[in-house]
Amino acid sequence: MSPPPCFLAWAGAEDVPALLELERQSFSHPWTVRHFREALADERTDVLVLRGPPPPSLVGYCVVQTVVDEAHIHDVAVHQDLRRQGLARWLLAVALERAARQGARCAYLEVRQSNWPAVHLYRSLGFDVVSVRRDYYERPTEDALVLRKEDLGV
Repeated sequence: MSPPPCFLAWAGAEDVPALLELERQSFSHPWTVRHFREALADERTDVLVLRGPPPPSLVGYCVVQTVVDEAHIHDVAVHQDLRRQGLARWLLAVALERAARQGARCAYLEVRQSNWPAVHLYRSLGFDVVSVRRDYYERPTEDALVLRKEDLGV
């Protein structure tokens, strides 16, 4: 099955309800309205969205913050019916390229230790495990892997 026709866009305030819905479907400890509004208001943070044909019209998103020479991937999600089709890889590639153009030389992210599809994706993009945060996640309690990607290149 090929992915639906999608296009990349910047999220706006009007996207917060759809972002929240996808966030709640994707994570056991989801971001709140406040988290998304703060990300949208922060000039160092990009909220990239993938739009596709309804339903759903918002099929994925990536939140990346560039601070000096580091990119921090805060949140990535793709609609459950459209996973494993390369959409998250595409979102991350665009986010990392944009961060590199803004001066980032490396990128960091955290992921649940048991989230093997995500860990595999990140490793395939050149991220390496640099540390473990014990009991970082809740519902259920679980360790987080901290991953770093060197040399973002452009």
